[in-house]
Amino acid sequence: MKLLKIGTFELPVYASFEVTQRYEPIGGETILRAVSGRGILQRTWRKTRVVTSGSGWVPSGLQSLDFDVQHAVACIAPETMPADSVTRQAELPVTRRSDAEHVPYGLAQLPGGQTVAAAVTLAGDIATVDAVTDAVAYQVGYYPLLTCWLLRPSRSGPDHSWELIAEEV
Repeated sequence: MKLLKIGTFELPVYASFEVTQRYEPIGGETILRAVSGRGILQRTWRKTRVVTSGSGWVPSGLQSLDFDVQHAVACIAPETMPADSVTRQAELPVTRRSDAEHVPYGLAQLPGGQTVAAAVTLAGDIATVDAVTDAVAYQVGYYPLLTCWLLRPSRSGPDHSWELIAEEV
């Protein structure tokens, strides 16, 4: 089971029957226009907003967190990154989960568009996806572990619905 952890807090199983998580890019970026009308991308920083929502039989307990300090958010939705087409390797971010049910995994894409699971070997932060016959591309999936500021969660009933927004520091 994929378990949402925020610091030492673990979301109760009975509060998380239906959990969704999405990543939203945030950052100082805009497209400026030259006199000719040509677009010029200006970017100063990039971070991630994590929006997690769910419901269950019991309250989530999220309101017990300290919202005046930063927290390590152990995410439950995987991110993927392409592996090099020749070496089948990808350098994983150090900000990732490594607990037993959240280890990196491999994906191989076949010519017909099918994606199949493939084993991954880790050497430090380098993930190597095992070769798959006829594969045309490879990806490595991982679960982020982000240091974030948390906004106080919204809550509603009677189904104990909740939503938590976390923004990467």
